[in-house]
Amino acid sequence: MDMQPNQNDPLPEGQYYHSQIIGLEVRTVQGELLGNITEILTGKGNDNYIVQGNKGEILIPAIEDVVKSIDLDKACLIIEPIPGLLDLNQKKTKE
Repeated sequence: MDMQPNQNDPLPEGQYYHSQIIGLEVRTVQGELLGNITEILTGKGNDNYIVQGNKGEILIPAIEDVVKSIDLDKACLIIEPIPGLLDLNQKKTKE
C-alpha cells in the first residue's frame, strides 16, 4: 500500500510540501520581486513553479542552479535566473 506522507511529518532537508511552497514570494538574488507562486507543475525531471506577478506568469524550474534559497519564515523564495530564463518562460498577459 502506497502511503502519502503526513503534512506534519518533517521532510529531509531541502524538500518541501507543495502547500509550503504555494504562496511564497519570489525574488531574484538582486532583490527584484517577480511575484508569488500560484501553482506547481510536477514533471519527471523536476517541478516548475508558476509565478504570477506584474510581468504576468513566469515558469521557474525548481532546480539547484536556479533556486538559491527558500525561507518559510519569511515566506520567500530566492532565485538566480539563468540567462534568458525570465524572458523565455514568461507568458504574456492578454491586454
